[in-house]
Amino acid sequence: MVVIGDENAGRAPANPQGMEQHMPERRRFTQTTSLEERLAKEATQLRKQAQGTPPGVERDVLLRKARRAETASTYDRVAGLDDKHQDKF
Repeated sequence: MVVIGDENAGRAPANPQGMEQHMPERRRFTQTTSLEERLAKEATQLRKQAQGTPPGVERDVLLRKARRAETASTYDRVAGLDDKHQDKF
């Protein structure tokens, strides 16, 4: 019996040396500031940078990034509120 996708099943094993392969460990660290604070700081820095840039495409890009960071900060805050309210029900 032939099953679709089995054409390579009888070929060389996935690990020919017989050695175990391990995935690299993820680097983990604890954030010292909240996501909302980091996004607000980034938005402030982007707006300051945009102030020193002449009108044009580069300035527009910086201001757009600042607005996105502010919006993400707001979404994060609202999502956090929703999680807190769900615990009560």
